[in-house]
Amino acid sequence: MEINEKSQFYVPDYYHIEEGSLHLFLDHEMPNWIITDRRGGQIIEDIKSCRNMKELIHNYAVNFNVDYTKAWLEVHTFLKDLIRSEFLTSEPVKRTEYTGRADFIHAEKLNELWLHTNNSCNLTCSHCLVNSSPNEDKGLSTEVIKRIIDEATTLGTTRFYFTGGEPFIRKDIFELTDYICNHKKSELIILTNGTLLKGETIEELQKFDKKYLKIQISLDGSRPEVNDPLRGKGSFNQIVEGIKNSIRAGYYPTVTTVIANSNIDDIPEATKLLASLGVKTHHLLWAHKRGRITDNGNNSIPPIDKVIEVTRRVKEVAGESGITVDNHDSYKFRSNSNRGTRYDLGNACYDSMCVYSNGDVYPSASFAGHAGLRCGSILDNTLSEIWKNSNMSKAFRNATLQHKEKCRECHIKFVCGGGDIEHSFFFSENGFKLETDRFPADLGIHALDPYCDLHKEITKDVIFELAEVRKKMMERKTGFNAPVVLRSMGEGATVCGADEQTPNPQVLNPESVIVNQPSVHTLHSNCVLSFDVDKPRSIVREFYGKAAEEPQEELCCPTKNSDEDTSHIPQEVLDRFYGCGSPTIIAGVLPGETMVDLGAGAGIDCFIAAKKVGPKGKVYGIDMTDEMLKVANENRLLVAKNLGFDIVEFRKGFLEEIPVDSGTVDLITSNCVVNLSPDKKAVFSEMWRVLKDHGRIVISDIVSQVETPPHLKLNKQLWGECISGALTEDEFMAYLEQAGFYGLQTLSKVFWKDIEGYSFHSVTLRGYKFEKKEDCVYIGQRAVYHGPYKAITDEEGHLFPRNEPVAVCTDTAQKLSNPPYTGQFAIFNGNDGNKAAYSCSPSKEEGVSCC
Repeated sequence: MEINEKSQFYVPDYYHIEEGSLHLFLDHEMPNWIITDRRGGQIIEDIKSCRNMKELIHNYAVNFNVDYTKAWLEVHTFLKDLIRSEFLTSEPVKRTEYTGRADFIHAEKLNELWLHTNNSCNLTCSHCLVNSSPNEDKGLSTEVIKRIIDEATTLGTTRFYFTGGEPFIRKDIFELTDYICNHKKSELIILTNGTLLKGETIEELQKFDKKYLKIQISLDGSRPEVNDPLRGKGSFNQIVEGIKNSIRAGYYPTVTTVIANSNIDDIPEATKLLASLGVKTHHLLWAHKRGRITDNGNNSIPPIDKVIEVTRRVKEVAGESGITVDNHDSYKFRSNSNRGTRYDLGNACYDSMCVYSNGDVYPSASFAGHAGLRCGSILDNTLSEIWKNSNMSKAFRNATLQHKEKCRECHIKFVCGGGDIEHSFFFSENGFKLETDRFPADLGIHALDPYCDLHKEITKDVIFELAEVRKKMMERKTGFNAPVVLRSMGEGATVCGADEQTPNPQVLNPESVIVNQPSVHTLHSNCVLSFDVDKPRSIVREFYGKAAEEPQEELCCPTKNSDEDTSHIPQEVLDRFYGCGSPTIIAGVLPGETMVDLGAGAGIDCFIAAKKVGPKGKVYGIDMTDEMLKVANENRLLVAKNLGFDIVEFRKGFLEEIPVDSGTVDLITSNCVVNLSPDKKAVFSEMWRVLKDHGRIVISDIVSQVETPPHLKLNKQLWGECISGALTEDEFMAYLEQAGFYGLQTLSKVFWKDIEGYSFHSVTLRGYKFEKKEDCVYIGQRAVYHGPYKAITDEEGHLFPRNEPVAVCTDTAQKLSNPPYTGQFAIFNGNDGNKAAYSCSPSKEEGVSCC
């Protein structure tokens, strides 16, 4: 999109929320959102009334009391950010009416199957949905359940759930577990009350691969007085023992807590307890208006404002205690999905079904046993026929949030997805009536989710939370002060392999993504949420772990290092060079410097640098892959012997959390690894943190000509080959500048490869750090630009006409006296030599600076 003085711009119809200094603009029909500061918010408002770029710049200069050059720079910077965030167009935004999920997704793969193994239970919980007790049915036979598992596998099922009742009451539970985990190599999640996790049960559980078997345990209080009235006398101590035993057995169970009136004030204490026990994930379960909890009317279900309050408090306590609340991660996942992603109701009857303990099939586990929602019986028909062709399944698939009256105009409707279908149904006063129309008007799932306000508030919380992280990154004294999009929808959302068993959300038809078409997903049942935040890293670790064990020719790039630079390096290291450039060679490494190489791999760039920095220098290699670190450390002593000195140290760590002290490094290099990070902005911020003043980065990486499409980002192999995670060159430069780097320059750029018509290049970029001082101090200094251009501006908006002295503060004078500006400017200290300095503190108002 061209930007000049005559350019006219458009933004979509948006919903605006202001919270503190942050402004959220949300396009609820796309959907898309961005967060910026007051200055960016004013530019967005002005776009609606200004006829062109010239008027935008004029308004900005007047509103924020800055000169025209600075106004042009800052407005241009912000508009480029809006373009990258797809929140700005050169033509009025046109919308195509969304007609519902049935037009975009189809029941082609049954990703998961719930099995009520039995309705018998050793407890009689006061909020049980299906009225389980010791006297209820024992479930289907072993042979029938295996037959169901067989059929589900042929339909594409790779994840099974055992629930009840209490699954561990069944004598054949481990035979069934073995059948799924070992014979089918599928994932199994067992939902249990935890009281039987001891003795022989734990011994049997230790035999299974934790990759396939997961456990979720229910606990409803931090002490017996709270938990036992809900779950039964003496159950608290048994459940806690079960949690401890499962952790000792190598499992890290998710622990779930139902929010009821009787325990709501205690739930934050339960979070603390779980953290102290070593539990990593706490799951909050919003109470259903079904089963025993309704015996007391609605008195057991807490009011929504208290649920919102305790949910926020639990998140706060969890952050302090080092435990994850998966509900919160679920909201964050949806809120930060790829731009244009629409969530439309639950996945029941699309890629998830439930078989009850008597063989009846239901849309979901929470609906099990409710006669009006029965889809058929596995004893009378095949699972495939029931799933695809039953009237009930069709009715559920044809439902859409567009037919929920209060959802249609809601600003978060496609993030919330219309809420939870089970809650909508059971809280509905309309009851259930199956229509023959494509969109049944009285279907209970079209009723309002009673937790609607909770969805709105927590969604807002997580979006602003994401923005606060970015805001804090930019609160350093970097000199960069233009308004930016602090956070936009989709940053880091699509990661390698996200199409594989991502439980929330379930992505339907990942193989048939249609470019420029709406991406429609379904929500997962709130009964179980799981979110693997380490997934992109784990895939990269696995990918390069194998490459460390056995050299991979397809990962080796055409870049070659000279014999002079590598003669001291063992062949084992040279064979595992997977870079895309030569940053260490280009960087001009000097004797005595301290260098950090990010994603050091087998150590080749570290060992090249060691020869250049000499015995008085220091080189740190950072990598997260154990196998690569092993190869690097095995060869470190040999390299030291060849050089006659040992100054290389390898440390395990992430690019987003560099294990090096702040302000201690002269040079940072990385060779084709930044694209592997799911959070590039955090990587650039960390680079700036560890550098000394006037320190430099030299980064070789793969960039794309245009934004990489989502379907390529989902490819694990291409992610490992540095393709899927590539930024555009424009994004790379912009994000480095926002992190505070100046003097940015592309040192080299060569064609890499084409993938499906998308071009990728290998580039090497350089940038410098300078940290602004507390005040702007003027001592009469002038900077004179020598040319060859008639005039230039720096990153802060200072205009330097050729051969004309311009007053500068000490910060700017020092910056211009160092690389990469050395020789381009002359700095004069004033004719009278008076060193009497005066200083001024920058205005507290955003965008106003005395420099």
